[in-house]
Amino acid sequence: MSNRPTLKSCYDAHVVDEHHVLLLARNGTELLTGRAYASVIPLLDGTRSVDELLDLLAHRVPAAEIFFVLARLENMGFIRTAPPATTPAVAAFLETLGTDADVGARRLRGAHVPIHSLDPSAPRELLISALSSLDIHAWPANDAVALTQERGLPVILVDDYLNPGLEAYNRGFLARQTPFVLAKLHGPSAWLGPVFRPGHTGCWQCLAARLRQNRVIETYLERLHQRPLPRPYPQATVPPVAAAAAHLLATEIVKWLALDGNCALDGSLISLDFTTLTTERHALVRRPQCIACGGGESWRARAPVPLRPRSQPKAFTQDGGYRACAPEVTLARHAHQVSPITGVIATLHAASFADPSIAPVYISGQNTAMMSDSLSLLRTNFRGQCSGKGKTDTQAKASALCEAIERHSGVFQGDEIRVRHSYRELGGRAIHPNTAMCFSDSQYATREAWNAKQLKMNHVVPAPFDENATLEWCPLWSLTEETFKYLPASYCYYGYPEPARSMPCLADSNGCAAGNCIEEAILQGFMELVERDSVSLWWYNRVRRPRVDLDSFDEPYFAELRTYYRSLGRELWVLDLTTDLGIPAFAAISANTHAHPQAITLGFGAHLSPRLGILRAITEANQFLPLVLERDRAPDKARPNEDEVDAWLRDATLDAHDYLVPAADLPPVRAADHPTEHRGDLRDDVEACVRMAARHGLETLVLDQTRPDIGMHVVKVVVPGLRHFWRRLGPGRLYDVPVKLGWLQRPRLEHELNPVSIFF
Repeated sequence: MSNRPTLKSCYDAHVVDEHHVLLLARNGTELLTGRAYASVIPLLDGTRSVDELLDLLAHRVPAAEIFFVLARLENMGFIRTAPPATTPAVAAFLETLGTDADVGARRLRGAHVPIHSLDPSAPRELLISALSSLDIHAWPANDAVALTQERGLPVILVDDYLNPGLEAYNRGFLARQTPFVLAKLHGPSAWLGPVFRPGHTGCWQCLAARLRQNRVIETYLERLHQRPLPRPYPQATVPPVAAAAAHLLATEIVKWLALDGNCALDGSLISLDFTTLTTERHALVRRPQCIACGGGESWRARAPVPLRPRSQPKAFTQDGGYRACAPEVTLARHAHQVSPITGVIATLHAASFADPSIAPVYISGQNTAMMSDSLSLLRTNFRGQCSGKGKTDTQAKASALCEAIERHSGVFQGDEIRVRHSYRELGGRAIHPNTAMCFSDSQYATREAWNAKQLKMNHVVPAPFDENATLEWCPLWSLTEETFKYLPASYCYYGYPEPARSMPCLADSNGCAAGNCIEEAILQGFMELVERDSVSLWWYNRVRRPRVDLDSFDEPYFAELRTYYRSLGRELWVLDLTTDLGIPAFAAISANTHAHPQAITLGFGAHLSPRLGILRAITEANQFLPLVLERDRAPDKARPNEDEVDAWLRDATLDAHDYLVPAADLPPVRAADHPTEHRGDLRDDVEACVRMAARHGLETLVLDQTRPDIGMHVVKVVVPGLRHFWRRLGPGRLYDVPVKLGWLQRPRLEHELNPVSIFF
């Protein structure tokens, strides 16, 4: 116990009455009850020893109670040794941080903070002055080599966090295991931190990788001009902004030093928007594949690992699919990946217009899967952001987050496992890409003229595949044959660096899925393949399918959503598109049936559970609602960048597309028509799907696209022969299965297929 106990400087004591004392502090209030507290606390000013307190209070409080009160106050952190080794104000601040004032002050006096500037306009002297006022040894460090030799907390001030000079500093600090802090102190948005701690946080290279990914426009311009952009950008700043940022940085440095490496900047970047007086925290994500602090070279040289499903019990089956955990858990686990600065997801927000209580839709960041050197495709990217669906707000938000991570993980980064061979050299291990893409000979023959008319990449026809050409291939694990097979890297990853005109295949998201475990991701990806195969067979053949009796399902949301649609002047119905595969597949369709334009919207879904398949279809249709309602509220608004979606919403009618209307001669499909086999484990469902595909002569392949710095499992499931719902008109299931199922009397000819392509 302290010899001269003193109430800590951060507390202000108020005796309410002879039995109650209130201790007021910036971070809370404590009520202490008991006559002993009311007698002892007013005397704790550091001028009296314990013996003197006993003598003063002998006539009022028993000695045992005084000892009890002092011991309890010390255990609760309310008293300390007197006097503090610094000013009362500094002591109060340090104690508010949760550290002992003497310990904190000693750490500050012993600290060394060299400050180097790569920004000639940075307020370095102001920062030095602020730190020196607290007895911190801060000085201007102009010797770059000496800076990395320091053992204190070096500070580097920059005008841009991608300043190329930072690479050498980062390398030096990593070599000596020295922490350092980075800051940009001027401009309308100042950046403070992070504090990089080798072995504990990511390094500057980890941060730089994320910064580059989020500078979409700058990257486009640098590729266009084939040179780096001049930096710094024009700065909009005034002296008070830089001064405020410098003092805030000084405060965080003080906290880091006093708390022995614990402050808001430890592994985090804080952005301060001085135009709105708002702050945001951006997590510095440590990248295991980092070339500087991770296993960059060993990661690139790794061997492929077989993807054998393991037991994974289902924990959530109410919405969106079968999941290993609830959407709340998914969001909490990956929320730090949302940041326009350090995240793989720039933003995550609710879409406007639609009622979020009944038709929640979330938008997530920029779709990096669509990055391109083309200005038109860049413009498309900013309209083609990822979105999420669900019957609840939480599920829709988690869905948008997962889709953004899925798309990001599928972007080529250069460290993917690849081998370099020709198709013929690989022999039976190679999958011919057109067995997965399914383009027709006539599509290849007319590709130049066709491609020139395309506004999006969806329906672009790639160059014919040269079986003798040497190119890079990626390994996919065959769940059917339990061996590795290979597909071209340009088929497996978006943005593969190959000239578009000569590229034999183009990556797309068909069969790509993110999950909380690998089994969940594989199942989701497989369901998407089944969904799109079913849609393709129905859409391009324009066959009439039966209505689904939604009332036969035990799902109140179906009725609630139809009521909401009617309040908007729209009808909603669902068609059964289930094919020979036997997995329930559906199309949800909505239209304004009483006015023009009808603004027909679509949504598709397939799942082992028919209820979940329908939910996926109708919640996907919900994703169109914000666009439809925005058009309804501003029908005359000019749309200079109109695309296929806009044209469809404006022009399509049910009369012209009668295959969207339920077949009057077919009975409605009820829940009992789709009995569900309940399994408790995701592995069992995956294995059942693989067996089902094999019965139809189809092989199931899986590419692991999981990125180690994200942690969410991402796969691309490929089943050669199943059809994409984009315009790919080669022979196979598109022509054979509708006849096999009795949907058509004879296969359609290619020129008889639907001239309107699926537009999303």
